[in-house]
Amino acid sequence: MKKSLAILLALILALGMLGTVSAEDEWLTLRVECFDREITGLDVTDCWQLHYAQENFGDPNHIKLEFVSFARWTEGDLLTNALAGGTAPDLCMTYGGPLVQQCIDKEGIWQLDDLLDEYGANLKAFLGEELLGYGKVDHDGDGVKEQWYIPARRISVANVGNFIRADWLEALDMEKPTDIDSFTDYLRAAKAAQLAGENTMPFAFGIYAPDPMFNVRRFTDAFVDFNEVTEEDWFALARNPEMLPGAKEGFRWLNTLYHEGLLPETFALTDNDKANDTALIMGYNGFFSQQPDQPWRTDKNYQKELEKNVPEGHWVTVNPFYNESLGKYLHDIYAANGLSIIIPLTANEETAIAAMKYLDWMAIPENMFMMQNGLEGINYEGISETLGIPYGVKSADAVPNENKMHAGDICFISNGLFYGDDAKNSAALALPFAGYEEDVVASYVDSLTDAWTQISFTVTVQADTDYNATVKSKQGEFLAAVVSCDPDKFDEVFDAGIQDILNSGADKMIEGFREAYLAGEYRGVFPGNL
Repeated sequence: MKKSLAILLALILALGMLGTVSAEDEWLTLRVECFDREITGLDVTDCWQLHYAQENFGDPNHIKLEFVSFARWTEGDLLTNALAGGTAPDLCMTYGGPLVQQCIDKEGIWQLDDLLDEYGANLKAFLGEELLGYGKVDHDGDGVKEQWYIPARRISVANVGNFIRADWLEALDMEKPTDIDSFTDYLRAAKAAQLAGENTMPFAFGIYAPDPMFNVRRFTDAFVDFNEVTEEDWFALARNPEMLPGAKEGFRWLNTLYHEGLLPETFALTDNDKANDTALIMGYNGFFSQQPDQPWRTDKNYQKELEKNVPEGHWVTVNPFYNESLGKYLHDIYAANGLSIIIPLTANEETAIAAMKYLDWMAIPENMFMMQNGLEGINYEGISETLGIPYGVKSADAVPNENKMHAGDICFISNGLFYGDDAKNSAALALPFAGYEEDVVASYVDSLTDAWTQISFTVTVQADTDYNATVKSKQGEFLAAVVSCDPDKFDEVFDAGIQDILNSGADKMIEGFREAYLAGEYRGVFPGNL
């Protein structure tokens, strides 16, 4: 009997031990959104950074990391649909401010104060209270702002880069243009000289459908008459730069370029981006405008691809958009906050804790360094003794597929490479672009000239939430029409288009932004105060 009892007790003990092992061995899956920029050979769902994070964060915490790929340039629509369908990743990121505000208004995401306080010490230290303030909203109206999203830290606020073909300037015996007139002369001369043969298209131009005025205002702001613009109007017209005094002449200028064959006929087509990419790397274009480091980026390395087809082809920075009323070369720059990081309520409490722990782990300096830089001898040659930052950084095409990476899309709490202080961060801007460092630095210098910070508001402007998408759609139609219409009908088409935009809800947005400005609930810079 005693022997049987002993066996029974041993069996119970063994089963109990098995249960304990099972509980300890239980794993949680954390699904993390990551952008896909279609870098050849890089699979963001199975990349080196995922394996590193899994080994150093996931395995010790019994968390299975899963990276979920969202196409970078349609991420807003993809995330909107995923959130609406309840299929969003547990940890999401987006550049869509209105989308985040909708999530807050509908209480569809976790309020993060408690999670951040308990599990985010390293994250708080990296971001700082001022930057975290961008993610705080007084949703319940009690006068106290709560943390609803984590704003990424933007290391460089530069946004606008303008690029011209140095080899074309040399062929034309021309200096870099410094204003609209000399820039127009360059475009006409390049077309007349057929510098790329019959395919010569001096100005790479297209409609950025998600926000048609985002890129175009780089050109039209040069025509704005700031003698006629008040600070209040500047903020009220935050989403409608086409309505600023003088902007109309900027669109008339684009219309003139189009009818002279200096802009592509296909500029308004949805697949024009691919056509532009092809034209840029084949050497057909003499000017384009994108991010300050765009010609040398790994996702679209226009410079290296150009050299394969035009060995002497060389993109350099240029500043031709001079605003006479201010006497300045205006460049809009980003605010200190980068993309917005949210945790949808579809994630349970345990998963939300895991998400915050992952963000906090990412903010630890040694982890951030590895996630942003990769392995010495593979992704870069070594560490500079003087600066303590990597040198000999390899381009994506020089790295094995299993080691390809994109720092900002995976280590997304930092928009840009971070090395601990401003001096090192600035020195590192050109690191990924070996052989083109001087060109990159010069571009960043130009892009920060006469810079004004983009506009945002610290309260919900309901009209923006309600009408933003419709207004942007109308702006796309407007842009296509005013650039391509018969010059004799330009004024008629322009005025009708502006009224159509107003009728689509822009009038209510303008009123709402004006009220927010008057209440002091805004961020950004009025160029008239520079």
